[in-house]
Amino acid sequence: MVVESLTEVVAPEGVKARLVATKASDISLPHAETTNGRVVPVQHPAESKVDFGAEVYGIDLNKVTDADFEFISDALHKHKVLIFKEQPEMLKPQQQYLLTANFDPDETTGGFAHGADPFLTSHDGVNIYGIQSRPAIPVQPQVHILGRGEVPQGHFQFPPGFKVKGIDHREFHLPPHIPQEEREKGASRFYQWHWDGALYNIPPPRVGCLLAVKTPKGPDVTVRWEDGTGTEMKIPPGATAYVAGSRALEVLDPELRQIALHSRIEYAPHAFKWMSTAHSARLGHILETEGLELPREKLPPIDESKICIYPMVWTNPKTGEKSLQVHGQGAVKLYLKSSPDGEETTIDDLKEVRDFMHKYFPSMLQPL
Repeated sequence: MVVESLTEVVAPEGVKARLVATKASDISLPHAETTNGRVVPVQHPAESKVDFGAEVYGIDLNKVTDADFEFISDALHKHKVLIFKEQPEMLKPQQQYLLTANFDPDETTGGFAHGADPFLTSHDGVNIYGIQSRPAIPVQPQVHILGRGEVPQGHFQFPPGFKVKGIDHREFHLPPHIPQEEREKGASRFYQWHWDGALYNIPPPRVGCLLAVKTPKGPDVTVRWEDGTGTEMKIPPGATAYVAGSRALEVLDPELRQIALHSRIEYAPHAFKWMSTAHSARLGHILETEGLELPREKLPPIDESKICIYPMVWTNPKTGEKSLQVHGQGAVKLYLKSSPDGEETTIDDLKEVRDFMHKYFPSMLQPL
């Protein structure tokens, strides 16, 4: 079980239960005076520059109390990613929602971070919502399944033999794609660098949870950047890669950092439907500018008041640490300033927006 408050990218293998809650405010945890929680920071190799992540022991997430939650919250704000060890049994979807939802006590939408799900199928009188690559668990529809392959037998009301389609870079990335024979030998790409959020109408959740239900076995895969640098990275199949926004801000060119500290990004309304007909760059960080995005007249109705404009830098509410927080694919307009009192420049040409966003990714996406 991983709880994280970072940008993530999902490698397209395995089966995981994933939750991003936007919270129902009437959910509460049982009271306790103390917690048995214990944090052990992840020990990274001496040559690594990675400085985040911790393991948590002594807390049963199926029986989490308010004291446990405060311990978890403090640890998460400090370490950014928590891995929960020695769980007596698999985390129930209801408890996964309960845990994550408590990080957003003032939100009331109660749904998945990307909005309402379409009807997918039904089994034994139970409706299942979502899409084939991201079905919702009927008993707790805010919890979705990610991955590829058959869902375990009898898994929370899914029909026998139900398969998660999985994501594939050939359906979204700009060609040329990785040849099949190279894929079979372990060549791969990151599908999409992102942070969880609808980018329209629904506030982004503070925290996301990943539960490893069934992980693929086999040799490491080789992830290719394919951005002309020759960069590659070996990871276990089904792994999720993380970027610490604080480190991403730290390693920026000083000029770009100053702009990020004082600038804002406007994101496309119905961003994921808008980009569904476009191509991603091969690294998965921005969209290619080909004029393939859905025009406004083909999108659902747009409420201008629900368009999201977010700062490029967000502040940790408990530590005060600042982090770069940008979604390169959803950006449509930039409001740029290099100082608090500087003149603001607006950029709304999509190619210029993406050219600017591209400048922020080479340093932040380097393997550490």
